[in-house]
Amino acid sequence: MASKSALTVYKKILHELSANKSLFSYRASPVYLKIKDEYRRNRPVTAKYCKHTDEVLFVARTYLTYLESIRERHIIHSTYSKGEKTVAQAANIVGLNLPKTFDRPHLPLNQSSDS
Repeated sequence: MASKSALTVYKKILHELSANKSLFSYRASPVYLKIKDEYRRNRPVTAKYCKHTDEVLFVARTYLTYLESIRERHIIHSTYSKGEKTVAQAANIVGLNLPKTFDRPHLPLNQSSDS
C-alpha cells in the first residue's frame, strides 16, 4: 500500500467501525482484527505477491465506502421512515410550503341561472 494514502484509509475505516454504535468494542471484533492483520501484511506490496501496487488500497477504499454508506443509510432511514406522512409534511421535508386554502361557500347543485 502507498504509505500515506493507506494510513489515511486505515484510519477512516477504524473511524467508521467506531462510529457504528454497537454494543461491543470494535477492537474486539473479528472485522477489526482482520483489517489490522491485512494492513500489516500488505504494507510493502512487491511483485512477489503478483498484485498491482494499488490493488490492496483499492479494496480498502471500497470497504471504506461500504462502511460509510451503511452509516449514511441508517441516518437517512431513521430520519425519514417514521410512518406515513401527510402532503404538508412531505412538502415541508423538501422545503416547500403548501398554498393556503380558503373555505368558500359552495353553490347549491340544483341552482338554475333563470331565476
